[in-house]
Amino acid sequence: MKVLLVHNRYQQKGGEDSVVESEKELLTARGLEVELLEANNDHIIGIRNKIKASAAVFYSADGVERVNAAIAAFRPDVVHVHNWFPTFSPAIFRACKKQRVAVVHTLHNYRLLCAKASLFRDGVPCEDCLGTTLRLPGIVHGCYRGSRAGSAAATAAMLAHWRMGTWRHAVDRFVALSEFARAKMIEGGLPVEKILVKPNSLAVDPGVRAGDGGYFAYVGRLTDEKGIPTLLDCWKRGADLPRLRIVGTGPMEEQVREAAASLKNVEWLGSRSGDEVLDIIGGARALICPSQWYEGMPRVVIESMAVATPVIASRLGTYVEMIDHGRSGMLFEACNADALRACVREFAARSDAAEMRQATRKQFDDRYSAEKNFQQLVAIYEEAVAACAKANSLQSGRLQAA
Repeated sequence: MKVLLVHNRYQQKGGEDSVVESEKELLTARGLEVELLEANNDHIIGIRNKIKASAAVFYSADGVERVNAAIAAFRPDVVHVHNWFPTFSPAIFRACKKQRVAVVHTLHNYRLLCAKASLFRDGVPCEDCLGTTLRLPGIVHGCYRGSRAGSAAATAAMLAHWRMGTWRHAVDRFVALSEFARAKMIEGGLPVEKILVKPNSLAVDPGVRAGDGGYFAYVGRLTDEKGIPTLLDCWKRGADLPRLRIVGTGPMEEQVREAAASLKNVEWLGSRSGDEVLDIIGGARALICPSQWYEGMPRVVIESMAVATPVIASRLGTYVEMIDHGRSGMLFEACNADALRACVREFAARSDAAEMRQATRKQFDDRYSAEKNFQQLVAIYEEAVAACAKANSLQSGRLQAA
């Protein structure tokens, strides 16, 4: 099978970029022919370019041309689109259909439903636009990069593709990362029969670690939606808590730096390499994920499970599916520092740490291993190819009848 991966990289490397790299490695290692067609967001600087980028959500001539050229040269059985925004645009899906090639689209975020792509605003999950006809709240609040004009352009372009039937007719199968995300996308209007659930995974197993460092760890962007305010507030009023090691950079660096300087049990490590991150997580008693928004499927949680480190996370969205409360980690009320503090204390007092680590690793093997992911991914490709062939046959029949 030949697979063309299409992905618009982000200005700052994130989880989606890592997933694309991982799945490319996964497929190639198992004998599939894979090519990666990439673009980037580096040109989106300044208000004018932001508005231009949002307008390109409707149609990007360059994106369509690049995809058509790649299909002509590579002749893939399936085109797997990860992120089309903004350089490629949804027009590439219709281009693939014209080329009669099967199309799979992984829904890493909620861009089809939300101008900000996150269903998050003012520190809490936001579904104000879900189910509305014009999605005016997203425009009023300037949800796309803080620009009302940009939000209006992006929203109008997205709604145009909904009305044109791009999402219903030009994609053979969608991949949701969780049942939670699948339910949201169905609520937003995607056809239920086309959305399959396949979680992320790791192409390479990092192996079990000891978890004997005595500390807790946070790894990720230092942002509001990731729950940094809740995390810091928890330790500011928890002098008795074990040491917290924070890895990452982002807009809230100054607040994290101040906390690390003033609190004896908080340490900020800044940015670290992938191997260093695995070592830090592997030595932790638990990884803490205090997110305040509907995460897609954090790769760091899968990495933590791979090294057998349990996860303490917000009882929100995908985390409820990923974490077996009391066995592979614990869940607490999102945005509630007191609840997180109580959870950390309870976890630290548990006497079954070894059993929890074993259960956490087993969950990785059962759900997120490379082999499991490969089997699911190929099955999705085969289903998409079959659906595309059926649609092409019906179209040929209609043309012959005419």
